[in-house]
Amino acid sequence: MAVTTEVKGVKLILKLEKGSQTIANCCQNASNEALYEIGSAAASLQKEQVTNLSKVVETILIAE
Repeated sequence: MAVTTEVKGVKLILKLEKGSQTIANCCQNASNEALYEIGSAAASLQKEQVTNLSKVVETILIAE
C-alpha cells in the first residue's frame, strides 16, 4: 500500500521556563530562518525566558 502525505499546517512553539506559547497558522513555505526570526521577535516580548523554539509540521497520511 502506498502512502502519500499532505501538509495540514505549520506551527512554531516557544518553550518557556514555565509552559509554552504557540504561534499557529505559519506559512507552509516559510524558511527555518524566517520562522526563527519570528520566534525571536515573539520571545523578546515574553516576560519569561524562552528556552527553545520548535517547528511543528502537521501532515495527513493518505493511503492510496
